[in-house]
Amino acid sequence: MSTPSNYVLGQSTHEYERLMLQGRLLRPYTEKYFRAAGVTPGMRVLDLGSGMGDVALLAADIVGPSGRVVGLDPDAAALKRAAERTIEQGCSSWVSFQAFNLEDFTTTELFDAVIGRYILLYQPDAGATIRQLTKFLKPGGIVVFHELDFPDPHASYPPCELFDQVYRLVGEAFRRAGAPPDFGRRVGKAFLDAGLPFPTIVADSIIGGGRGSYVYRWVSNTLMSVAPRLKDLGIEVPPGLVIDSELADRVEAAVVAAGSQILAPTQYGAWARKPL
Repeated sequence: MSTPSNYVLGQSTHEYERLMLQGRLLRPYTEKYFRAAGVTPGMRVLDLGSGMGDVALLAADIVGPSGRVVGLDPDAAALKRAAERTIEQGCSSWVSFQAFNLEDFTTTELFDAVIGRYILLYQPDAGATIRQLTKFLKPGGIVVFHELDFPDPHASYPPCELFDQVYRLVGEAFRRAGAPPDFGRRVGKAFLDAGLPFPTIVADSIIGGGRGSYVYRWVSNTLMSVAPRLKDLGIEVPPGLVIDSELADRVEAAVVAAGSQILAPTQYGAWARKPL
């Protein structure tokens, strides 16, 4: 089993911690998309790209003990921690994980919903991935994904050079690694390529600024995760930009000093039902 080569974030301890932070920050958006799509108690759910388990745990809260959640991911180390978290949160009896490359997974079980967050942008052919996994979805079942989009390389106003540098480096790392940082605006075509109806699509902007915004640490920690890949991707770090554990604090100070409003990546939710 192997993590996709375009998964620029790596598999470090720092990245696993960043994923859990990201999971807490994004949960309200993901939950909104899942519930709007029709995920309800008692459903059997297949979660793609489970990682540390945050999306599977959210789905477990929605479907409850009368439902079932199966999470897939090629990273066995992350899934080990995800399984431990199901015990800690009291849902291990209806949540399980399997270490699989998505294209290799097979089962005789039919699910009521196929879900995922930040997974389609890493697929060489997102439509083909959806088509393959919806083989295990019952007719009329739900397909719902939460994806992202970096809409603007100049993400602060009044301009804050440090924040914009960090934001641009992350987006460029994704782009050069082959994971489109603008995938949110491509998600409708992915559904059509999978043979599904054009999905319902909604988008949410996350705005930060002032003291205490979680956007500082989220964006800065993401850059820390991609930093080991920057040289291989041919990306030069701007002079004076130091990528370390104190970066988020420096970004916050710079944004506050400039009185800037900052824009995090836009969140996209898309869902449709498999034709009967």
